[in-house]
This record gives sequence, structure tokens and C-alpha cells, in this order.
Amino acid sequence: MSDDLENDFKPKLGRIRDVGKASGKRYVNRVMNAAGRMNPHFGKIRSGKAFTGRNIGRGTGAAMSARSQRFQQRRVVVKARFVKLAGDGFRKAAAHLRYVQRDGVSKEGEPGALYNDVSDKVDGEEFLKRGKQDRHQFRFIVSAEDAGELADMKALTRDLMAQAERDLDTKLDWVAVDHFNTDNPHTHIIVRGVDERGADLVIARDYISRGFRQRAQELVTAELGPRQEHEIQTAMRREIAQDRFTSIDRDLQRQTDDNGVLDVRGDPGAGYARFKQSLNLARLEKLEGMGLAEQVAVGRWRLADNMETNLRALGQRGDIIKMMHAEMRRLDRPTLAANYEIFRPDDQPDKRVIGQLVAKGLADEINDRFYLVVEGIDGKTHYAEIGQHPDIESLKPRSIVELTARQAAPRKVDRTIAEIAAKHNGLYSADLHAAHDPKASHEFIASHTRRLEALRRQKMVRRFSNGDWEIPGNHLSEIAAAEQRFAQRAPVNILTRSHVSLDVQASATGATWLDRTLLNPSKAPLANTGYGAEVTTALERRRIYLVAQGLADQKGGYRRGLLSELERRELEKAARAISDATGKTFAAFSKGDQIKGVYSRDLQLVSGRYALVEQSKEFNLVPWRSVLERARGKAVSGIVGGGGISWDIGRKKGIGIS
Repeated sequence: MSDDLENDFKPKLGRIRDVGKASGKRYVNRVMNAAGRMNPHFGKIRSGKAFTGRNIGRGTGAAMSARSQRFQQRRVVVKARFVKLAGDGFRKAAAHLRYVQRDGVSKEGEPGALYNDVSDKVDGEEFLKRGKQDRHQFRFIVSAEDAGELADMKALTRDLMAQAERDLDTKLDWVAVDHFNTDNPHTHIIVRGVDERGADLVIARDYISRGFRQRAQELVTAELGPRQEHEIQTAMRREIAQDRFTSIDRDLQRQTDDNGVLDVRGDPGAGYARFKQSLNLARLEKLEGMGLAEQVAVGRWRLADNMETNLRALGQRGDIIKMMHAEMRRLDRPTLAANYEIFRPDDQPDKRVIGQLVAKGLADEINDRFYLVVEGIDGKTHYAEIGQHPDIESLKPRSIVELTARQAAPRKVDRTIAEIAAKHNGLYSADLHAAHDPKASHEFIASHTRRLEALRRQKMVRRFSNGDWEIPGNHLSEIAAAEQRFAQRAPVNILTRSHVSLDVQASATGATWLDRTLLNPSKAPLANTGYGAEVTTALERRRIYLVAQGLADQKGGYRRGLLSELERRELEKAARAISDATGKTFAAFSKGDQIKGVYSRDLQLVSGRYALVEQSKEFNLVPWRSVLERARGKAVSGIVGGGGISWDIGRKKGIGIS
């Protein structure tokens, strides 16, 4: 090392609270940069001597078993995730904890029960309360290949966490729940991100990715004994015919040369090498039949470029089909899984699925990505991976939903805003919009303002105190990028057409999805099998009900304003119940009225979701909108228009930019 390099980096003590603004770098980054200048390979190679940051944190000293021992160990899959709790993270963590305790995950089909090192029944709310100020948490899913043979999964989990505490040299605050609702029983473990002193818990990445799994394998092997040679061979032979990406396929990929050709000629010898070659040859023949491998010469094979992608897709499809059959058996509707379809938003941008929600669950349990199973009015059972959903608990079984692919592009409202702003030096306002389009209604312009409010919360636009908006020149490209990111997280739009089942709708007072279908049958083409046939029967029952109520005639005619009349009747019924409970008077409203009061709660009626806005002696029932939730228990104000109510929530007068 030269003298220049040795003297290139000199730590220098600064004044108290001096964070080195001139360099703009943290001390540790300066150390890393200096090390990089002294060694050009620093941080870029992955040898045992290279520093990669994988061993920063607790758990670096945990002893791992030798490679020869690992070969005979029982196999355990561990999925791990580091979750930040800042911002919306804590709410999502609470939702995750509730969901892993959902109904149907225990051996008896009951809700999952949380446990820890000392108790079989742990209060999840109390666990969350303790961790409310934590910076992060860790999540693990532990799935042993032979979990069904374990005497007690709780005991294994407690032993595993006790070993982790010894490896990490700290007491851990954790909860776990065992799931038996899949082919492979598994355990969810949630660990608070603090050590026994309350400081941030930092676990070495190497321990998270390998060490924790190794400890689990040691414990399972200690209980069930090492894998015998015949067990290993049987498991590997099963992989030959599987329609998924296997360990044999991974081994074949490793053996290909730079041209993608695999050479299996020559005598492999005896023992395991001969057995391994027989596996490879049998698997290559299977792949050839699938069009994923080709024999280019005697003993020489070329693997398809898309082999891994296709095999993983086939494996996922097989898992989906198996899950759908299990769900339908649980619901005692086994025949419905036979006529299935997987909804793929990327391949079906114009696809629309309408039907009854029959099941929901986690497609990716570690990253909280959900799936829905919907019995469609087209007579098919649909599986849709919907990604992350902020309010998954609001989606109830037997409700009527509509699924469409999320369009990852700027909306029409965004283009209008950008067009107006481009003509006024990057500014948009309600007055400028009215001048731009004199025919635009107040409600239509207000919808653009609501869109800007949503974008402001994402820090994509700014609002001035006078009501004007600053729109950046790259507004549409920024929105396109944001919509693309959002579509990756949540690729499916979900619209709840009715929160109640067909049976309830058939004789309900309010305006139902069945009523809308009767008035516009072309919007919901029905199959004569499956759920489509059930809807046809329910429509006939609903028509008979409407005739009895004087709202339809025997010839198929319906009273003008049918939906409004049904909604009015239901609102009056709900209002009478509220009046009896509060002593207040129900106040109806019309276009142009101003709604003022305290938003106290929401009501889920057959006609839809409504908000209760209370004054001292009166109350209103108005269509609910998500923006109101930010003002629950607070005063709200809005103007009734032809297309809804334009709410003024959380706006303050004064000079400044928000």
C-alpha cells in the first residue's frame, strides 16, 4: 500500500453535533469509500475474505454444521422479511398479525392461536402495543419438509427461538402461530425489532438467510433423525416427473457451458455419481417432452432459455389448482373447481370478472400479497392474485365483486389537469378549469380537486393557500411511473357490487345488485351453469318481490325511478332506528344544500355504504366516501351537487403552501 493511500483517509473529530455537512456523507460511508479507493475490488467480489455487510449485526458467531452433515439433515424452508414500521407500516403489521390468526388455519379448522415461549395463548393486541414505537420487526415462516411427522410444532418453535436467543446473545420478544391449512404445515413467527435493552435489534443478513434455517434443520433432524439414503433417493426420484422447477433442473443449469449446452457423456463411475446421472438423463427426457430441452447430439443437450420461467409458472399454476380444490372442498362445493380460470391482469387487460367471493388468502405470506377466489356469473371459478390490499378485511365471503386489471397509465382527469396547467404557467385551479371548460359542472371540477388532494399526499403536487395548485412540467410522466409502481403492488381493481349475498338481496328493502341487473341485463351476461344459474334463480325471486311491492308488473315492466325508491325506503327505515336511539330528527337534503356536522360513523346498508353526519338536534345520512375517514369524529362540511357531495375537509385558511 502506498504512503498516499495510507494517508488518504484521516478520521477527524468535529464539534458536538457536527455531522459533516460539507461532505454530505456519514462517517461509516467515508470509511467504506476510503477502503474502496485502497482496494478496487472492495465490496464487488463475493469471496470469503470480501466485506459485503452480510455479517454486520448479531448472529455472526453462530456455529454452522459441516457440509457433509447438512446433506443428511431434514430439509426446512425459511422465508424471512425485515419490515419497517414507520408511516403506514405499523397499521400493516397489525393487519398481518390479525390475518395470520384467521379462521381455518388450525388442525381443527379454527382460528390460529398466538403463542410465545411461556404461553399457549398470547394477546396479539398487547404484543402490538409493546412494539408500537419499534423501528422495525422481523417475520419468519418456517416450513419443515417433514412437519407432519413432528410431535409438537410449538415445542420445536420454542426450541428454535431459544437457540436464536443464544446465537444473537439477547432475549427476544416474539409470537408465533402454526398453520395447517396447506399441504405443508408451517409456522409464522413475528419478532420485535428490539433487543432486551430496548435498543434496535440488528441481525446479520447471513444469519437471517442461512443461519436461522440451519438451526431449524438441526432441530428437526434431532427429533426425526437424519435423512436416510433411501429417503433422499426417493425424494429426488419424485422430482423427475414434476411440472415445476426442481433441484435437478438447477443442477442441470449449473452444468451447461457458455453456449448453453450440457454434456452427459462418459462413465460417471459408481455410487452416488451414477445415481445422479440417471436422474439427470430421466429429467432431460421429461423436459424434452415439454419442449424445454433438446438433444443436439448423442449425450449433448441444450436447455431452453425460458426453461426456468416456464417451469416456475407451471408450478405456480399447479399450486393454485390444488388450493382451489381445497377451498371448494372446505365449502362443500367440490365440483366448482373443475371449471376454473386464472385471472392474469398482464395478459388480460380488458378482462372483467363478476361473481361471488368465496375465498381469500395469502398468495405470498411473507410479503402480504393476497388472492381471491370468485365464482363467476360466467359459470367459471376464477383465481386472482390481487397483490397488496390495504383493506382486505372489508372483502367478505358471499359478497358480489367485480375484478378488472389496473391500468398503469395517467387517468383522463390527470390529462385535463396537465392541459390546463400547461396553458397557465404550471398552475391549476377550479376557476381556471371553469374558464377552460364553461360546460363543466361544479361536481366535475371538484373531482379533479379530489384527485390533486390524493396526489398532494404523495408529494407530487403542491397546493397554495389561495386554492391554486402547482403542477410540475413532468406531471404525466411522474404519474405514469407512480401508477406503474402501484399496479405492481396491486394489479387488480376490486369493486364491491354488493356486500350481501343473493339470498339477502332477493327480499331486501334497499336497491340491490339484482335490481341493477334486472334493469340492465346486458351488463351481466349469465351462464346457465354454476353461479350464473344461481343468479338467474335469484333474479326471478327478486322480480316476484318487486311485483308484490308494487314496484314492477307481471309483464316485466319496472316503476320509473325504481332504484331511487328502493334506496329511499331503506334510508327511511335506517333513519327511524337512529332517531329512536338518539332522539334526533332525520334531515333529508337536496341539490344545492350544505351538509354540516360531525361525521360520527358509517353504516353498511343493502343500497350501499352511508355516513352519519350529526348536528345538535338533527342528522343526515349521506353516501360514504373514503375521504371522510380522515375526519371521523370531527366536523365536516360539504355542498350537495348532482353527482354527489363535494367535501371540504382539513383545509385551513392562511398564507402558505401545503
